[in-house]
Amino acid sequence: MPLIPELNVDEVIITTMARQLKGEVLVSSVTAFGSLSAHLAKRLYAPDLAVLSTPESGMDVTPMPTLTLGQFLTDVQQGIPLTMEDIFDAIFTDHFRIWINPSQIDQYGNTNITCIGDWHQPKVALVGARGIPEDTSHLSETFYYVLSHSPRSIVATVDFRSGAGNGVSRDSLGPHGAPSVLVTDLGVFDFSGPGGSMALKSLHPGVTIEEVQSRSGFLVHVPTGDMPATDLPTDEDIRVIRDADPLEVRKLELMSGPTAAEKFVNIYERERQTLHATYPRVGKMGR
Repeated sequence: MPLIPELNVDEVIITTMARQLKGEVLVSSVTAFGSLSAHLAKRLYAPDLAVLSTPESGMDVTPMPTLTLGQFLTDVQQGIPLTMEDIFDAIFTDHFRIWINPSQIDQYGNTNITCIGDWHQPKVALVGARGIPEDTSHLSETFYYVLSHSPRSIVATVDFRSGAGNGVSRDSLGPHGAPSVLVTDLGVFDFSGPGGSMALKSLHPGVTIEEVQSRSGFLVHVPTGDMPATDLPTDEDIRVIRDADPLEVRKLELMSGPTAAEKFVNIYERERQTLHATYPRVGKMGR
């Protein structure tokens, strides 16, 4: 059974992601879901976070996901500037957190954002490992989210290991960088199962254990006892998310085909009418 209709799955996922963040760390993401969850956490749950939307915009800016001006439009005059050296220093000293959206994640938390199929002759070429090797060898908390829980994304073994999980991958690395949490449209998972395998931590309302198992590429470990339901967004959570993303760019990540195309055009037209009124200084900064 899917998530109950009166809930917006994007707001459930973003709120759940936000509630995982804590401490005096730099939080970054290149996706709408990751940036909005960091913004929500900073506002309501973890005031000591330093939120990075993009290296160019710097820290502690309010994200506004956009289409026409890159992933996020931010007021750069309010940001605290950072260099890439600053960001890597934060990674190597375990003062960095990021929500990663892998194309595949397997039963031990190995992740793939490199290719689908054999690396020598892939069916699909993806963005490449980017910073995941550093994250999965240096951070004490590593967070993942998948918006469509299916046997194509939740797999027994990844086609290419972009980021190290548990098991053999972890033996030579030590505990730093091991996967901590996975949030999907069905529930919340950790890696406390046998041998560091994926285990169900909570179910989103309206979702069953049977659905989780049928939409996974392996048998997910289910602890004994009653399975808790994921805590729902509050009215304040929802207000913060909607205020930060009034054009609903985040919802594009949940769509495909004609529905996504129609939504894209609608957002694009609204965006053209909104951006200059919202950010009147953009023209003065030479953009």
